[in-house]
Amino acid sequence: MIDCPNCREPMAAQPTPSFGAVPHDIEVDACTSCNLFWFDRAESMALTPQAVLSLFRLVGEASAARTPLHDAMTCPRCRHSLAFTHDIQRRTRFTYWRCTSGDGQLITFGQFLAAKDLIRPPSAEELARLRATVRSVNCSQCGAPVDLATSSACAHCGAAIMLIDPDSIAKALKELESAAGNGASPPVGAASAEAARTAMTNAQIDALFDLERTRERDEHHGDLLAIGAHAIGAALGAFFALR
Repeated sequence: MIDCPNCREPMAAQPTPSFGAVPHDIEVDACTSCNLFWFDRAESMALTPQAVLSLFRLVGEASAARTPLHDAMTCPRCRHSLAFTHDIQRRTRFTYWRCTSGDGQLITFGQFLAAKDLIRPPSAEELARLRATVRSVNCSQCGAPVDLATSSACAHCGAAIMLIDPDSIAKALKELESAAGNGASPPVGAASAEAARTAMTNAQIDALFDLERTRERDEHHGDLLAIGAHAIGAALGAFFALR
């Protein structure tokens, strides 16, 4: 067990399956108070589709971060300073903190979704609907308010407004279905991934564009990634319940 580099409280180990010559479980450490994951060394690159979706479920079940992120944090392994790092996954930019000695990386729940290509910018139509109904949201990265009427990015940290991408999650579900067909776990039917995609899309649209439900989740505004993750997490839970 390691302590969270941000709040110094013990992180919870999440056993997850990984790729490799001999498939095995690894432990990803999570702090739901700060909404942070810690990955030892290259663990984040070894996650199977099922592991990514399992961690997504944890993101969906977590409440909003209760502890602000500190400007400076140290590695929970070697105690050296963590370096704030910018990276890109396909066309999606994301950030994290890396150990300069190579012991691992710290990443927020939202940035983890970006790193796994599970979020996307809103379309022009979606942004217009957000501006008409939600109006103001909280930044998923730093928590600062974002006025959608005048901006599509956080003025404090520069993070762009992003939405959960059901199509990318459905792709991961299809990969999981393929693995199931190869004997990795019991199959649940060829149409399950498409059905889940439809359910996730509908759930997220309902959560994002129903202003009253948004206000119920967060009386001050809403975190779009958190809202989408909560909505889609329920659909993923139903999917995994079938397995």
